Amino acid sequence: MHDAHSTSCQELSMTTPKPKLYFDLTTLRQNRSTSLQANGVTRTLYETAKRFYKDDIEVTFICHDARKNEYVSVQADPLFASDDLNPACLPDLLGAPVKAFRSEKYRNRKLKGLFHKLRHTLRARANETTGAYDGEALQEPLTDIDAPFLSLGNLEEARRLTEYVKSRAPYVPVYVMIHDISPLRLNDPEEDLGAKLWLEHLRRTVTTRPHVIANSEYTRNDLLKFLAEQKLPSPQSTSVVHLAHEFQEAEPIYPLRQRPEHGFFLLLGDIRYRKNAKLVFDAYLHIVKQDENAQLPQLICAGAIPNGAFASLNKDQKYTPIGKFVTIVQSPTNAELTALYKEAIALVYPSLFEGYGLPVGEALWMGTPVLASNATSVPEVGGDHCQYFDPHNAEELAALIQSTIQSKEALRAELPARNELRQWQNVQQDIWKIIENNSTPPDKRSSGTEGKQQKLEET
Repeated sequence: MHDAHSTSCQELSMTTPKPKLYFDLTTLRQNRSTSLQANGVTRTLYETAKRFYKDDIEVTFICHDARKNEYVSVQADPLFASDDLNPACLPDLLGAPVKAFRSEKYRNRKLKGLFHKLRHTLRARANETTGAYDGEALQEPLTDIDAPFLSLGNLEEARRLTEYVKSRAPYVPVYVMIHDISPLRLNDPEEDLGAKLWLEHLRRTVTTRPHVIANSEYTRNDLLKFLAEQKLPSPQSTSVVHLAHEFQEAEPIYPLRQRPEHGFFLLLGDIRYRKNAKLVFDAYLHIVKQDENAQLPQLICAGAIPNGAFASLNKDQKYTPIGKFVTIVQSPTNAELTALYKEAIALVYPSLFEGYGLPVGEALWMGTPVLASNATSVPEVGGDHCQYFDPHNAEELAALIQSTIQSKEALRAELPARNELRQWQNVQQDIWKIIENNSTPPDKRSSGTEGKQQKLEET
């Protein structure tokens, strides 16, 4: 009996080797977009996880179960075996996200707060009753924790993971990617609730002293500067892994009924806030004021853009003269993005603040010229392959747009070949190299108690 039991245990250990890495997928559970391309954090997480899945490294993918405050393993095949995952499948595979109701959002609107609290409670009960929280790919809770953890998701999930590991296995290293600190640079935590929560997540994350991976030199320097300003702890280590230019293109589907007669420039992202689309509108306004009959390309604005976004920017009718040039494409699919990248005269990227700037790299990958802001991390992505402008100077951009219209074919001919650009496999390999270099083998670790016992024995 003993021999048979030993044999079965040996067979089990051969078929299920111990993981070398735990990879957190919880942020995927919160994806609400029709495309995984729409959000830079989700995109980075998904593309890198897929490369780890295809590698021969033993990885256990995990997801947080908020009801039990446990991490469970995830069956990865349904997520990564195919080349193109339909985001609509994510709630079925990983379960509906469990969200806490934040009453502080409604401090000055108590009646509205009561309504939303009731709706939140009813929705949670319905999800519990229908089993919506129980994803098909979710498996057993983690037991033995003796391998590094990796979080490439949003900061709230990074905070949750670092605190979980710290409380259960404090000797196990945790690697966290910081994508940017724009909520703190563009908002005042004393006045903005979102920034206040973000600062709390950051404070609690760095207090556990994880290893931080930044997606650009700019992000790393900005983070370290902010931590010093706030007198917060420094991470265990900081590294930089630039993200990829690679874009997972699909069979192109053009999202509009007709193609513009004079072609189009492409803008990606919400046209409000830090993406700074107003600068492009101001540049067009400058051109039209010089020539009322100017035959300009369309401005196709694509992304998670709410209804009425352009109208809200045009309350004073400032942009009415160029309204005929503006077309909105809401939440484009991967196939639609492929078509837009391929057919655009150029991508115009006027952002005021980025941690990286994935659309700049994607456009280069697709052979599309790029007119880009020279702010923050964007030049790290575009290198010498983009034409840069001051994101506060509409006249400079107007001149660049006009010269691009005249020389669009020449600009395409100067773009780099794909083998000169970064792929997601490069990102995965660089992250794994950092983990291998920093992680200490389990047999070389010792807890504080063991260290004291050893000193006592030596004495």
